[in-house]
Amino acid sequence: PGFISFGRCGFPKSISTKEKLNEYLTLLIFNVSCFHTGVNFQINKYLAYIPNAPPCLKMPPPEQNDVITDERIQQSLPQQNVALVTMAVTNILGNFSPIERFYVQTRALNRKGYIGENMAVSVDQEDCILRMVKMMEDLVGKIKERNVGKFLPYDVLSPDNIPITTEI
Repeated sequence: PGFISFGRCGFPKSISTKEKLNEYLTLLIFNVSCFHTGVNFQINKYLAYIPNAPPCLKMPPPEQNDVITDERIQQSLPQQNVALVTMAVTNILGNFSPIERFYVQTRALNRKGYIGENMAVSVDQEDCILRMVKMMEDLVGKIKERNVGKFLPYDVLSPDNIPITTEI
């Protein structure tokens, strides 16, 4: 129903095969964890530098053949108080919640534990979760190994940086 105004978009009325269920669950999990992390938690890195995406401009945007100078850019950028508010808001939105839960197994790294008292899971489900967590831990190791010696390591989608759920 979420995209009902778009006609054929949105969630199906029924799912009749395990393959389709797997597909939709994968999409759901990816969107509320990996995709959300990749987009939202990077907001401060991009938007806190005001010239990247100014929240407003003091001058009209340049025309096709206008000469763009440093002076023109500086005159166009918002006032300092607007820039500071933007930086503060993106800093808040770009940080993890203090109670966030991540795709890692150990309680030292995962503040609440992946399988805690508040999760009703069967033995089969717990085994499946632990296998997935092991794969995630292996992936963390591969990403850390790949980033050794890099000036700017890329770890945005490392499982230890991806919350299990979306917190608002």
